[in-house]
Amino acid sequence: MTTVKPRIAIFSGPTATIQNSEPLVTSNKAREKYGLPTLKNADGSPMRFDVLRPQRLAAPAKVYIEQFSAHPLESDASELYAPPDGYVDPSGFFHKGRKGPNDLPVYEVTLLPADGLYPLPYMARQAGGEPWSNDGAYPFAPAELYRQSYYPDASRIFEEIDRLGIGDSGVGNLLSAKTDFDFYRPAPSGGYKKGLSEALRTDVGEGDVSTEALGRDFFVIALGTCVGRLTMSDLARLTNVVQKAMKTGKYAGAIWLLAAPSN
Repeated sequence: MTTVKPRIAIFSGPTATIQNSEPLVTSNKAREKYGLPTLKNADGSPMRFDVLRPQRLAAPAKVYIEQFSAHPLESDASELYAPPDGYVDPSGFFHKGRKGPNDLPVYEVTLLPADGLYPLPYMARQAGGEPWSNDGAYPFAPAELYRQSYYPDASRIFEEIDRLGIGDSGVGNLLSAKTDFDFYRPAPSGGYKKGLSEALRTDVGEGDVSTEALGRDFFVIALGTCVGRLTMSDLARLTNVVQKAMKTGKYAGAIWLLAAPSN
């Protein structure tokens, strides 16, 4: 029996810290590749792991996953498992059959761009080749040398939860399995300063997004040294957007992310 999922409207409000993200910091993988100083722990010791950030593949990639590496006790029940797809030898070559005692049993899988986000090392650097260590090009940089950390709407946040979140039953799609969502930007915290084509929009709306400006089209607590604050006209506009959406009758409810009207 198929049931109709409810639909929820998600409104992105100003100064919505819940729609902020941690700084995108250049990974040690990239720093090693380009001969840059690597990140270290506060005591100067090497960091154990790179932080992985959800990103999209640009092309299919074949990978080999070590069997029994998803849980420390998988191998303890090895008799319950189907055989691996093959083996990787110490030189890194894949074979269907074991060639030596040090070969690793593996699963062979092709990762596709259509699969969605994958946790990957963050490889980006600044225009001059320097690593990113925070949202700004350097501490106390002027506003024009800061990247935006707030999302333009909540669709990416919901996508990451669906893709990477794991429920009690061991599967994902924690949000979309239960509810459909539409995303609105009545007074968002992140903006398209260079505009956006209609084909790339993730929010409800028609036509291209024109170039947007801080304090006029989007509003944050701080972006470098700048602060955007709502006017009474902005409050009236966003109220009209919310009212128009809810009057359509399409929605079982709505979520407002997340601002105090006095801001």
